[in-house]
Amino acid sequence: MKKNTLYFLLCMLPLFFLNINSTHNWGDDFAQYIHQAQYFAKDNAYHQWHYESNPLDCEYAPPSYPNGFPLLMSPIIAIWGFSVKPILLMITTLLLAWLWVIFKFLQRHTNTTIALCITLLCAYHHYIVDFKQYILSDIPCALFCSIYLYQRTKEQTSKQSIVLASVALGMAFIIRSQAILFLGAEGLFFISQWLKQKRTFAFVPALKNMGCVIIACLLFYFLSNFVGPRNTHSSLEFYKQLYTQTQHSWSYIVLNNIKYLGTLLPSFFSGWAFDPHLQIAYNIIGTALLGVSLVGFYKSWRATVLDWGFICMLLLLLITPVHQGLRYLFPMWLPLLYYLVKGVHISFLNKKTAIVTCVFFLAMQYDTIEGATHNNDMGWSPYAKNDQQALEFIKTTVPNSSLILFSKPRALSLYSGKRTSLLAEQSTLIANYTYFKTYHSYFILVRKELTSSYYTSYIHQYRGLKDSIQINNFFTLYHLY
Repeated sequence: MKKNTLYFLLCMLPLFFLNINSTHNWGDDFAQYIHQAQYFAKDNAYHQWHYESNPLDCEYAPPSYPNGFPLLMSPIIAIWGFSVKPILLMITTLLLAWLWVIFKFLQRHTNTTIALCITLLCAYHHYIVDFKQYILSDIPCALFCSIYLYQRTKEQTSKQSIVLASVALGMAFIIRSQAILFLGAEGLFFISQWLKQKRTFAFVPALKNMGCVIIACLLFYFLSNFVGPRNTHSSLEFYKQLYTQTQHSWSYIVLNNIKYLGTLLPSFFSGWAFDPHLQIAYNIIGTALLGVSLVGFYKSWRATVLDWGFICMLLLLLITPVHQGLRYLFPMWLPLLYYLVKGVHISFLNKKTAIVTCVFFLAMQYDTIEGATHNNDMGWSPYAKNDQQALEFIKTTVPNSSLILFSKPRALSLYSGKRTSLLAEQSTLIANYTYFKTYHSYFILVRKELTSSYYTSYIHQYRGLKDSIQINNFFTLYHLY
C-alpha cells in the first residue's frame, strides 16, 4: 500500500511544474470566483467589484456562481490576496486528489500497474495539462463527483460510505451546478432497481441509500443560503432563460450537439500535436478507443448510479445551447475510463501491454507537455504591457460613476474597480441601445483580437461624433452618452 502511494506521488510530482503561471488570460469566469472568494476571505478588494449584469443577456453568465469553489479558494486569498500562482498550486493539489480517487477506483477493476498507467494518461492528457492553468471550478467539481461515485459503487454499502458520498455530492453541486444531475441518477437508479426486483426489492436499504440525496440537498441549501454571497433568484432565472429563450429549435440544438459530441468525445482518448498529419493519426486512435469505451458501456451496463449518471450527463450536453468543451465531461472522466477498461478484451489487460500503451500515449502528449515546461505567462492577458497601460489609464481617467461596456466585464471590474457591463449579443443593437441610453454617461472599451465585431457595429451606429481615445495599439476607449 505504501509503495503504491509512493509510486503514485512520484509519477504525479511533475504536475506541479507544468503550467503553474503567475498570470491569467482575460477569461472572465475566474473573476467572478475571485470576487466571491474575496468575500469569504474578508478582503477589502471585494468592495471594489462593480460588475452589472445586462438583463438582455441570456447566455453570457449568471450574476453569481455557487459558493463552493470560492470557499475553497478563500484561505489562499486571505493569505496571499489575489495572486494567480498560489491558486493554481491549490488547483493542482485538487487535481492530484482527483487522480488518486481515479487510481483507487481503477484498482477495484484491474491490477495496480494497469490502474497507475491509466491514471498517468489522465494526468498528462493534453486537455488536463492545458486546463490546469485556469482558475475555474471544473477540477474541484470533478474531484467531489469522483469521490461520490467511488463511494456509491462499493459492493458493500456502509453508513460511512453513504455519509462520505453525501458530503461529496453536496460539495460537488455547491461547486458546479451540473453535478445536481446525480440527484436524477439516484432517482433513476432507485426506480430501475425496483422494476428489476419487484418481488425481492428491499425498500429499507434502498431508502438508506437515498439518504445520500437528502444529506447532499441539505448541505447545498445551507451553503447556498446561509454562507457567503447567495445564489440569487436572478441566477436561477438566468439558467431558465438559457434553455427557454434560445434562437434555435430543439431539433437543431440536439442535432448540432450530436455533431459536437462526435468531435469532442474522441479527443478524450487522443493526443494533440503541431503536425497536422500526426494529429489525424491521433484522431483516428481516439475514435477507435471511443468505440471500445462504448462497447464497454454496453457490456458493463448494470443500471448503477454510475451508469445513470453517465446517461444524465450526456443528455445535459445534448440539450445545452452553449458548448463548453471537455470541461463539461470532467465529472464523467471516471465512468469513461471504467467503460474503456470493460471494453478491452481481457487478454490485452496485462502489465506489459499497459506499460507499452502508457509510454506510447505519453509520447502522444509530447507537444503539450514540452510546451507546459516553459514559462507560459500569458501575453494575451490583463498582465501584458499594453493591457496594464490601458488598465492604469482607465483607473485614473474614467469617473467612478460611469459605466464601461467590455467583452470581459467581470475581469475588467476585478482589475480596474470600475462599473462594468457588456452588450447582449443575442439581442439587437437597438435593444441594447434602448437599455443603455438610460445611463447619462458610458464608455465602450475595445481590445484588438478580443472584442467581437458586434461591439464595433454598435459603436459605428451609435457613437456619432462623440469622443474616442486610442490608449495604445491594442485598446481604444469610446465615450457614449
